Amino acid sequence: MQPLTPAIEDLLEHLEDLDRRLRPLRAGEGAAPVGNLLLLKPALAEIYDQVDTLIAGIRSIDAAYQRYRDRFLNLPAVCLSTGADGVILEANRATALLLGLAPDRLQGLPLDAHLHPESIPAFRSAVAALGRGEGLPAQEFLLVRADGGIIPAAVGVSASYGPGGRATEFLWVFRDISGEKQLEETLRESEDRYRELTENVSDAFLALDRDGRVISWNRTAARLSGRPMEEAVGKSIYDLFPELRNDEVVEFFREIVTTGRPGVKECRFHLRGREHAFEVRAVPTRAGVSIYIRDITARREAEGALLRSEERCRMVVESQTELISRRLPDGTITFANDAYCRYIGIPCGDLVGRRYALTVPADDQARIQESLASLTPDRPVSTVEHRVIMPDGSVRWQQWTNTASFDERGSVVEHQSVGRDITDARMAREALLLANRKLNLLSDVTRHDILNRLTVLTGYLEIFREQVSDPELLVYLQKEEEAIREIQHYMAFTAEYRDVGVAAPAWQELRRIVREAVVGLNPGNIAIEVRTGDLEVYADPLIVRVFANLIDNSLRHGGQVTRIRIYPEESDGGISLVYEDDGIGIPYEEKKNLFERGFGRQTGFGLFLSREILGITDLSIRETGEPGKGARFEIAVPPGFYRFTGRDQAR
Repeated sequence: MQPLTPAIEDLLEHLEDLDRRLRPLRAGEGAAPVGNLLLLKPALAEIYDQVDTLIAGIRSIDAAYQRYRDRFLNLPAVCLSTGADGVILEANRATALLLGLAPDRLQGLPLDAHLHPESIPAFRSAVAALGRGEGLPAQEFLLVRADGGIIPAAVGVSASYGPGGRATEFLWVFRDISGEKQLEETLRESEDRYRELTENVSDAFLALDRDGRVISWNRTAARLSGRPMEEAVGKSIYDLFPELRNDEVVEFFREIVTTGRPGVKECRFHLRGREHAFEVRAVPTRAGVSIYIRDITARREAEGALLRSEERCRMVVESQTELISRRLPDGTITFANDAYCRYIGIPCGDLVGRRYALTVPADDQARIQESLASLTPDRPVSTVEHRVIMPDGSVRWQQWTNTASFDERGSVVEHQSVGRDITDARMAREALLLANRKLNLLSDVTRHDILNRLTVLTGYLEIFREQVSDPELLVYLQKEEEAIREIQHYMAFTAEYRDVGVAAPAWQELRRIVREAVVGLNPGNIAIEVRTGDLEVYADPLIVRVFANLIDNSLRHGGQVTRIRIYPEESDGGISLVYEDDGIGIPYEEKKNLFERGFGRQTGFGLFLSREILGITDLSIRETGEPGKGARFEIAVPPGFYRFTGRDQAR
C-alpha cells in the first residue's frame, strides 16, 4: 500500500491556504476597485464552492483511507506489501507478531531477508512471474523469525500494476501452517506405525472399501491367498478368498458396514489340501471395513483334544471308588464324583454349589483344621484321618489327602480332596493290634517260664560241675553252658523285638524324638545339636530307640566324641536325616556287617533292630562316614513320609 496520506495532507494545506487568501475578497475587503469586485464576485463564489467541495472530498478520501489502513494493520491474517523490487512497504501487526519484529522495523527491508535460504529461489521466481503478469498458485515458504525460529507458511500473492502494465506493488498474505505440518507429520508417523503393526501381526490383515475391494493388506494375507500385494489391491475379497463367498459371510460383512459395529465370525475352508478353521474379525472404518483373519486350526484342535482329555479324566474320576471332591475356601463344593455322592446319599446335582460336609466329632475337627492350615505353595499336600457321623447316625473312619491350589499371592483358591472309608481297615488294624498284644502277652509268659527253667538248669549244671572231674565230661558241660547262654541271648532279643510294629505309625517331630532318645543316657559334656526345624516323619513310634541306639553307640564306642549333629538334607528323592559325630568313626571292614543281627560289641541287636524299625514305613539307614573322622549315618525318608509343619514360621 502506497503512503498516500502525506500527499493528501499537502494538497489540503495548499487548498486551505488558497481559501484563506480568497476569503477577504469574499467579504469585500481589500483595495480592489468596486467595478472589478462586481465583475469578480460571481466567479469567486463558484471558486469558493469548488474549493469547499474539493476539501470535503479529500477529507472523506483520507478518512476512508485511514479506515482501510487500520483494517489492514489489524487483520488477523499475516499481510504485507512490497514494491516490485521485493522491499517491504508496509506490514500489519500479525506479520510483526509472526516474525518477532515491530511493523516499523520491517518497512524498508527486503522480504527475502526473512525467508529461509531454501525458499528464496521460489520467492524470486514468484516475483519475476508476477512482474510478467502471470498468475501464481498458492505456495509454501519457510519464514525465519527474528529469534531464528523457522515457520512454514502458505503464501498467496496479488500484484498491482501501473501505466504500461508494469507491476508496482505486491500484496502478500501468509498463513502459519506449523500446526498442519505437525499434524501431517503425526499422521504420517501414525500411518507408518499402523503399517508396521499390520505388517508384523501374525493375523492376515485386509483393509476393504465399502464394496469389498482390497485397499491394502499385509504379508500374512498375501501368504494366505498366495497372491502379491500389487495383484490384490482393487480386487474383491471374494475373488481372493472364494471360500468366503457364501450368504452367511456376505451378510456378516454387510451388517458390519451397515450397523457400524465390529463383529467376529468363524469360517472353515480348505487351504493347501487341508481344512482350516479361521476367526474373522471385522471392524468398520470410514473407508469401509478392516478385516483380521486368524488361523485357529491348532487352537480348535487343542480344544478338541482338551475336551477329549477332560472327558477321559472325568470318566476316570467318576469310575473311581475313592471319594473325590473340590471345595472353595469357604467350603462350597465345586465338584464331587459319583462315589462321593453315593457315599453321603445326596445326588451330585444337589450337592455342587452348596456348603455341605458330614458331621465331624469335636475331637477330630482340630486335627482337620491343623492339616489344612499346614498347606503351603511349597508343600500343598497333606493327609489326615478322622471320624465322621453318617446321616444314619453311624460313625465311620475316613482318610483324606488334601491338595491346595494357590493364586499368585499365595492364597488358597481351592482344595481338592481324595478320600476313602478306612473303617474296615482300621477295625482290622485294631484287631491285629489286639492279637499282637495277646501274642506279646503269651510271648512274655513263655519267655519268663523259659528263663526260669534255664535258671534252674544253670543251677543244676553248677552242682554237676562241682561233682565231676572227668575232662571229657567237663567239655560237654561247657558246651551245655554255652547253649544256655545263647538261649538267654535269644530271649533277650525277643524281649527287644516284641514291640516292633505293635503300635501304628504316626507323624512325629524329630526334635521331640531326639529329646526322648537322650532320656536315660548320660551325654556329659557332649553337645547334641538338632537342626531339623519343624520337620516331622511318619514312622513307627519305636524310632526313638533308633536315635537312642545311635547316641549310645557314640557315647560307648566313639572315642573322644565332643559333638553330635542331627540335620536334614533335601534332594529330589526325598530327604536324608543325617546323624554324625566327631569320634573315631567305624572301620571299613566292619561296615558291611554293621546292620546284621548279632554283629557288635554288646547284644548285636541295636543297629539290626534300628533297620527293622525304620523299614516299617519304608525308611532305610546306611553308614557313610570315614574312619578317623567320625561316624555318619544317613536315614533316607521318601516323599510322603516327611513334612514341615510351618510351626516355626508361625512362632
